[in-house]
Amino acid sequence: MTHHKNARLTYQARRILVSRIIHEGLPVREVAKAQGVSPRTAYKWLRRYREEGEAGLFDRSSKPRRSPRRTPEKVREQVVRLRRQRWPYHAIAEWLGISKSTVGRILKDEGLNRLSVL
Repeated sequence: MTHHKNARLTYQARRILVSRIIHEGLPVREVAKAQGVSPRTAYKWLRRYREEGEAGLFDRSSKPRRSPRRTPEKVREQVVRLRRQRWPYHAIAEWLGISKSTVGRILKDEGLNRLSVL
């Protein structure tokens, strides 16, 4: 199982943390210090365990659940269509009334950010 690259605790270490607090009755601060995390982090894992059980100890995605300000699909399609006609970034941005950085991000996502790709 993979875990977040900066995570101090793996899934197994989280299970140990929770077990020491719940089953062994050790103080949260003491267990947190022994495992090299803050008491706040220990309380977070304890809360998740109590609410969700074992599943609460797994890593969660940091990807947003929704993006209300995402560029509309119709605009994205227009950017791609114009780029395939070899339009430069600034011309696409001006024509569609969006920023050059938005054009660049869309084209990078589509793999069309270099003219040599066309």
